[in-house]
Amino acid sequence: MNKKLQLSNGMSIFGPVRIGMVVVLLVFIISLQMGDRVSAAAIEDVEAAVTSSITMDSVEKSTDRMFKKFYGLNASDYESVVLYAPVTNMDAEELLIVKLADTSQAEAVQAAITNRLDTQKNTFEGYAPEQYDLLDNHHIIDVRGNYILYVVHANASAADQAFRDSL
Repeated sequence: MNKKLQLSNGMSIFGPVRIGMVVVLLVFIISLQMGDRVSAAAIEDVEAAVTSSITMDSVEKSTDRMFKKFYGLNASDYESVVLYAPVTNMDAEELLIVKLADTSQAEAVQAAITNRLDTQKNTFEGYAPEQYDLLDNHHIIDVRGNYILYVVHANASAADQAFRDSL
């Protein structure tokens, strides 16, 4: 007796199971593709997009030494680092773009950024309420694959959108 499992309409029960398995497999493959993608964008292009989206009057392009001083990290450990630091110690605006050499570096960079943000908040909390508000309410840390953006700016969301679009 060689009976097949059949549905009431005469179709084999294994047909819908196969279709279901194919759908699950496709969803899995698509979800893997949507993960943190490594961007091939040149940091110069990302920098140009972000800096043209916001006013840059109170910041200036800074050195690897300032990156080390502010974040405790060595720029040479990463593929590229762009830092725009405040022109004076009385300003809190800041822009950092890091192109990671490897996505496994993201956690350490995020921790350094969070530490920098906390330090700046503590510095400005008592005597510069406008700068403290920028740090508290107008900062963005955005990790996208092999790129990280940190921005403190009144229009931080525009910088973040330009960052995302440039990748």
